[in-house]
Amino acid sequence: MTSTTTGFWVLVTLAEVSGLAALILVGVLGGKHVKDPGYGWDGSLHTFNYHPMLMSLGFIFLYGNGAIAFRVIATTGINLARTTQKLIHFIFQASALIVAIVALVAVFKYYDKQGYQDMFSPHSWIAIIATGLFTVQLIGGFFFFLFPKWGSSSLKASMLSLHVFTGKFIFIMMIATALMGLTEVVIYDIVKPEEFPSGLIVANMFGLCMLLFCGCIITILLKPQYQASSLAKDETIQMEIHDE
Repeated sequence: MTSTTTGFWVLVTLAEVSGLAALILVGVLGGKHVKDPGYGWDGSLHTFNYHPMLMSLGFIFLYGNGAIAFRVIATTGINLARTTQKLIHFIFQASALIVAIVALVAVFKYYDKQGYQDMFSPHSWIAIIATGLFTVQLIGGFFFFLFPKWGSSSLKASMLSLHVFTGKFIFIMMIATALMGLTEVVIYDIVKPEEFPSGLIVANMFGLCMLLFCGCIITILLKPQYQASSLAKDETIQMEIHDE
């Protein structure tokens, strides 16, 4: 095993451990450390508590793992058909969108049931924009690269570059959105001026684990030595090295 491969697997392992820790922490946060802890689908805060947990699962954990899927497959040396590799990537990202939609339904259901104004904060605006961009990215990726593979080879090459760039950009948007959302939870749902509740420790640890996960994913995506250059080339594109 080369030093590059070792470094890659260290980053992947660190990402998975920190990502799973973040999911556990955000679940505990909503289940024990907010003003109305617990989960339910009745339009109360129990419904809202699903929102940060499901968004973290969808648009952070699943999205991040989908982004590095090609690299993981290439590094393991598993001989999978190119279409199968693309399908794995697509399943991760489609699952991320489905989970995130449920999370959005939860928060809108809560606001509607309580009669509160929604879409009032930078967190909500950026989240909706990022979700829209992600949806366009997912649909475009499906039709250009999976089925029916629209366009000429030169168009696909151009779309691939755009797909790779916007995938990274949207992931960073998701990170920023998650941090803004965590800040809102801390301010409105945990903090009391007279004390330092244990929920703050859980929330801050969640934030740190999430940042560590995202840092590992971004490092893998940006480091040239971790590109999936050993993957098979698509016969319809002169150079297809999928770096999502």
